[in-house]
Amino acid sequence: MFRRKASGVSAAETATRTVQAVGRTVAGERGGRAANKVTSALGLGRIDYCNKPDCPDCN
Repeated sequence: MFRRKASGVSAAETATRTVQAVGRTVAGERGGRAANKVTSALGLGRIDYCNKPDCPDCN
């Protein structure tokens, strides 16, 4: 169902982004936080969103 893209994205990043998208779709912000807890526990990483419009890491 889900395939890795040819751009060199790791399987861990693909899984993390997929779980994050599902969590946000199902439960909004709470789902995103829950998805981060699940993926962190599995050792896949986490996705954090920044609310600062001039953040040097996000731009």
